[in-house]
Amino acid sequence: MITSELTSLEALGVAIRREIDAGQVFRSLASGCSNPLATDRFLLLARESAQLEQLLRGRYDALFPTVPLVVPPSLVPPPGPPTGPDRCEGLRAALRFAADAERQAREFYLDAANAATDLTGQSMFRYLAEIHARHQSELEAEYAVILQYPHAFDDVQAPWRPEVRSRE
Repeated sequence: MITSELTSLEALGVAIRREIDAGQVFRSLASGCSNPLATDRFLLLARESAQLEQLLRGRYDALFPTVPLVVPPSLVPPPGPPTGPDRCEGLRAALRFAADAERQAREFYLDAANAATDLTGQSMFRYLAEIHARHQSELEAEYAVILQYPHAFDDVQAPWRPEVRSRE
């Protein structure tokens, strides 16, 4: 949550930290996925976080060329790899976690846009909120697919087959 007491300098530092943390989260999720499609998806999100971090660093350098950047400590610890009794459940949990992380990032940037006092800052934070809203929407759609078709990401021959559980 952003407060109106946060300066533009501090808001950019916090935003940079959020993108660093997001990249770590997505790399961690990718490392726990055994499916190449899911791994690539999380690595793409990690690369996009790195690009947004560079965008924010560039903006910081443009606004505060003489002030050294101070990035606050990490906001969230990166999660462990996706777990569950089988790969489907682990991936399901990873997608849910990632979608929730993107929702939180979107909310953070919307709060930052509302707290920003200059139009450029407001526009930048709204742009970042829209990027994270798109990520959230894509992850929610992938999550819905894996709920309906649990083998969508781990069975290239017949991803539409229903989940089969043994009766024990």
